[in-house]
Amino acid sequence: MKMIKTTLAAMLVASLLGCAASPTAKTDKTMPGTAKPVSISQAPCCESFREFAWVPMQGDEIDFVVDAYSQVGQFEEGKSYFSAFALPANVERMQVTLNSWMKSEGVFAPKVLLLDPNFQPVKTIALDEFTVAPSKMFSLSSYQHRFTMDQATTPYLVVYSPLEYREEAITIPHPERLRAEELGLARPMVTDPVIEHQRFGSLTLDLKALNMRAYRVGEVQPLPQPVAVPATAPISTAVPAPIPTAAPAAKPVAAPVTSGPAMLAESETFYNTQIKAAVARNDIQKALRLMEEAKRAGSTTAEATFIELMQK
Repeated sequence: MKMIKTTLAAMLVASLLGCAASPTAKTDKTMPGTAKPVSISQAPCCESFREFAWVPMQGDEIDFVVDAYSQVGQFEEGKSYFSAFALPANVERMQVTLNSWMKSEGVFAPKVLLLDPNFQPVKTIALDEFTVAPSKMFSLSSYQHRFTMDQATTPYLVVYSPLEYREEAITIPHPERLRAEELGLARPMVTDPVIEHQRFGSLTLDLKALNMRAYRVGEVQPLPQPVAVPATAPISTAVPAPIPTAAPAAKPVAAPVTSGPAMLAESETFYNTQIKAAVARNDIQKALRLMEEAKRAGSTTAEATFIELMQK
């Protein structure tokens, strides 16, 4: 009797763990269970891409969430919460891997827009171009896609989720079934998890600089600046063809060697948020590296933030 109870308990635990499971499957148009919120009532933040608030893509990883505090944009498919990122000035080309994590409460089904220096869309990455990466020992299943950004042609990145995505769900194989298939065992009696697409979610950008931009000490390289163009009307995500292959690089602005450039407020916020997240995960080494990196980049608050967190 004890053996039967133990087996049943193990099966129950395995079933519960299945909600954080693994690889590709199909996207379901019908939503199982009760209705979920998919509409957005907040007013859009901006009338054009150039008005977005951009987070610099610094470091080797950016963990971020799309939630009720995120910006809202009026895209061609309708309104969506979104996050926006920009290549740092010292990187010519960067390899980016985007993961949108599949949790039991749902997943943010991403669509990616890459913009040129004039904030015009030149490439879109739809959901059907993403793969479903299987869960691992220390990570959940995720929508995943890898792409390259270029300072001259695609320095800006927008991640959002259209209404048609939010209305759907995805069924992924239960990990016990995958394990049985790998070992050649009989298929277990388990139900494949259904992960609902949601307005909100947790995502990660893994960053790898491919080409760095060199400049002399004392010269400041700003973020890519658009050329003068007439003010644009509501945001258009239409991608023109062909994609432009080159844009003039901004000339470096001379600055006194004795005083470094002040860090942008967005960069200060980015570093402080990443330091807090690292400390919350008890990853003190990463928090220390982020603090030192921020100080070298001109931060005036990162060290104080780190010290304050260490004293708690």
